[in-house]
Amino acid sequence: MGQTDGQWTMDTAITDMEVFVGATEFKDQAALGTLASAGEGLLTLNLSTTQAGNFFANITAALKRTGVYATPNLTQQQFGTAGSVPGPSSVAGTSDPEAIRGYPPYTGANTPTLYGPRTGPVPKGIQINSVDVLYAVNTVNASLAQIGLTNTNFVDNVAPNVANLITLGANGLPTAFRANMYRTNVAVASPAMITTVDTETILHVKLTAGSGGTINFYGCVVKASFNFN
Repeated sequence: MGQTDGQWTMDTAITDMEVFVGATEFKDQAALGTLASAGEGLLTLNLSTTQAGNFFANITAALKRTGVYATPNLTQQQFGTAGSVPGPSSVAGTSDPEAIRGYPPYTGANTPTLYGPRTGPVPKGIQINSVDVLYAVNTVNASLAQIGLTNTNFVDNVAPNVANLITLGANGLPTAFRANMYRTNVAVASPAMITTVDTETILHVKLTAGSGGTINFYGCVVKASFNFN
């Protein structure tokens, strides 16, 4: 592998990241879910008849970045900007001179002439596109199945700001009893790179077992794009 004193960066995100947030990562607010294993390779939070699980998990395995400006020593583009400073940077008039994004063929709106140069740092990190929810509904129909996904930003001396990526609700999660487990995908309505500093991403799953039924919750799989390297 080659070596560079600079930095490699990329604009076009890779779309195949998966972050498995398993049963042990979730905390049940009411402490009703029982961690159990039905066999080798199986680990679930289980709810018995009429129990309501309120499961929360921080997506701790998700690497986030805020994007960085270029510097004379470690640059994003090493040529041709104002004040002899590589760009993009915080110096007025600096940008990346390429003005090219992605790869050919370009759409008319994204040609170098029309698209223009980037004047700020490239947004870096992950973009959550959807979440698979993994659970089994046993014996009788469940009473409730909901999922929510939020970003919470923390600023000193300011109340935490919570933004919904997936608003808490049913979001298409089935509740009907069947012999095999569910793997249901729930999309993020407006995916975007998570770049704000000091931001926590939280999964929230609510499941309620029906009268005489049980639920086995395996966890969630976060489907994401990333452009860090």
